[in-house]
Amino acid sequence: MRQQFKLSMAARLMALVVGACAVYGSGAAWADQVVVDEISGLLEQGRLEQAAKRADAYVKSNPGDVQVRFLQGVIATEQGSNAKAIDIFTAISREYPQLPEPFNNLAVLYAAQGEERKAVEVLESAIRTNPSYATAHENLGDLYARMASEAYTKALQLDDSRKALQPKLSMITQIVPLQDGAGAARTNEAVQVAQMPAQAQTPAHLRQTQAREAAQEEQQRLAQQKQEQEQARQLRLEAEQAAQRQLADKAAADKAAADKVATEKALAERAAAEQAALAQAAADKAAAEQAAADKLVAQQRLDDAKKAAEPAKAEPSAPQAQAATKPAERPANSTASAVADINAVVKAWTTAWEAQDMPAYFAVYSADFKPADGSTVAQWKAQRTERTVGRPKITVQLRNLKVTGVSNDAATVRFHQTYTAGGFRAATQKTLTMKKEGGQWRIASERTGG
Repeated sequence: MRQQFKLSMAARLMALVVGACAVYGSGAAWADQVVVDEISGLLEQGRLEQAAKRADAYVKSNPGDVQVRFLQGVIATEQGSNAKAIDIFTAISREYPQLPEPFNNLAVLYAAQGEERKAVEVLESAIRTNPSYATAHENLGDLYARMASEAYTKALQLDDSRKALQPKLSMITQIVPLQDGAGAARTNEAVQVAQMPAQAQTPAHLRQTQAREAAQEEQQRLAQQKQEQEQARQLRLEAEQAAQRQLADKAAADKAAADKVATEKALAERAAAEQAALAQAAADKAAAEQAAADKLVAQQRLDDAKKAAEPAKAEPSAPQAQAATKPAERPANSTASAVADINAVVKAWTTAWEAQDMPAYFAVYSADFKPADGSTVAQWKAQRTERTVGRPKITVQLRNLKVTGVSNDAATVRFHQTYTAGGFRAATQKTLTMKKEGGQWRIASERTGG
């Protein structure tokens, strides 16, 4: 938003020049008062183009004249050429650093562009040049009020219906020479003018009286402005403290919310872990109980099969005893008994396999068993254990089982085997070579496919 300038009463009347040809102690040149009045009148009437041409023509022939150069800056400002005005006032402030007016107008222009910090620095330079310069003090107070309002608005995030303070920076349109070594004479002159009747005062005298009255008004405003500055400073401090408290409260609330979420997550994870542990424990217990029951059933079947396979014991008759002393062929009932024993052993083998009872499974094999793949017995046992234990429910079905080649200590068993574990199913033809050891039939070798 562009800064809205407020010209002081003395500036509006174009009557701030004390003496048409007064000279500063610095050696600054001053224009003919008639020329100043002419340009000021054009400016007051809003005839900016004519005022600019008149001022340019005069400065061209009088380049050292500070008053008309100053008016050029005022005219450029009224025409909206702020950059040109800034260049003019900057040049004057460098050449005549003891003049406060150029610094004041520079500050007004900087503030119009939103460069408050820069404006504050320039106004402070004006006050250092003339500590009693009331307009600079008033403008500086307005700037502080504006900056405090912006800080307050930002901190409290005011809505659009709340309006920040609007500073009223004053631009000076003419330079008023200050009193220097010849100040006593100027003071006497000012007193004499003040004591003159109003009807006897010339336009120059009226301007002096008006300037003095304006200065008195500005001094009164200055006192009030200092109070407003302090209030603005206090307001800004309170706004900053409120913003800090708001940030601290928000940080504390965010942390509390995060801690709550983390706690709830940890509790949920712990509850899930405990539930999973309980479920696993229940599953393990059920599996163990099932395995124990299956083992018990398998052992019972094995025992029943062994009992059924044992031939009935009877006292041999005399002819039988005599026949025992002679070599003879194996009786038919002895072959049938061997076949029954072998069938019982094969049944115990499948039962232990289904129950995943590896000790009972390996007990069916001969001590001289040779794995068909050429591996060692230890390697074969580790492989069979890995492929059996922990699998889904195993089912082994045998069909067309035939026992052939039965002798006192050897036999061959052939059958069609169907193996199922979970979703896996395999069917194959298998051959077992049986060997009798210590009165028990054992598997000496096995091969698949024939």
